[in-house]
Amino acid sequence: MLGACSSDSSDSSSTTTTDPAAATTTTVVNTSSLDGVEVSKDIAVKPEVKFDPSFAEPDTAKVDSRVIAEGTGETVADGQRVTLDYTVVSGVDGSELQTTWGQKPEVVPLDSNLQEGIKNALVGQKVGARVLATSYAQEIWVLFVFDIRSAVTVPTRASGEPVTPPPGLPTVTEEGGAPKITLTGEPAPTTLVIQPLIKGTGPEVQAGQTATVQYVGVKWSDGSVFDSSWERGEPVDFPLDPGSVIPGFSEGLVGQTVGSRVMLIIPPDKGYGAQGNQQAGISGTETLVFVIDILAAA
Repeated sequence: MLGACSSDSSDSSSTTTTDPAAATTTTVVNTSSLDGVEVSKDIAVKPEVKFDPSFAEPDTAKVDSRVIAEGTGETVADGQRVTLDYTVVSGVDGSELQTTWGQKPEVVPLDSNLQEGIKNALVGQKVGARVLATSYAQEIWVLFVFDIRSAVTVPTRASGEPVTPPPGLPTVTEEGGAPKITLTGEPAPTTLVIQPLIKGTGPEVQAGQTATVQYVGVKWSDGSVFDSSWERGEPVDFPLDPGSVIPGFSEGLVGQTVGSRVMLIIPPDKGYGAQGNQQAGISGTETLVFVIDILAAA
């Protein structure tokens, strides 16, 4: 998502019909900056963008932005997760390249992975704002219209009431500020095990949401770590949709509360299946153990 705003580019597209009566636009000529771009202001309706192609920013390729409609909610801060509707149009011919309208808003971390100019266009705005911004992607200028739906500050770890797991499960301790999983030598379970370790006080995670998590995963066969967001130093966003993550991961998180730490023991049929995951060194018979801190869900 928003690949044009980071190191990679995205090339998906979709269209949504719009009620022309709900939008206010004018015809503009000689466009050379955002001052010459007209955007409808009603954030309840997909934006209409009009300008005289080709849009041409200065040779310095600086990212520019302009507020189309002021928000009335809380102020967006650096490092937060913002939920956005957005539309991307080509600066060459004004055609639509990508949009969330008619789908669902997307959750975007305001971190170092986001292009600095785009991040600066969003930080300091209020929830409910519509913001126009530029970006240089796929060797052309593109125009983004962002509608800021919500913004949350994501905690760094789980917080809540500790839960004592039943005997026989792997033990979880802290090492260097991250959870460490130690196996007990018991046979691997053949069904999915969902064991809360800390019960958070936030809302329940729903199917189809995007969960922001910190996690570590080990292989049951030898206890070795095969993946860890803690080692990378930042949380990860996972869409809890079929096919986006392994089945046991999404099944184990849906219904848990935000703020919780959960242990998942995932047998092969709920993991990578008979094919395994060669890149991660996971065979088709491997059982996986995850400890996951659920930091946010939207």
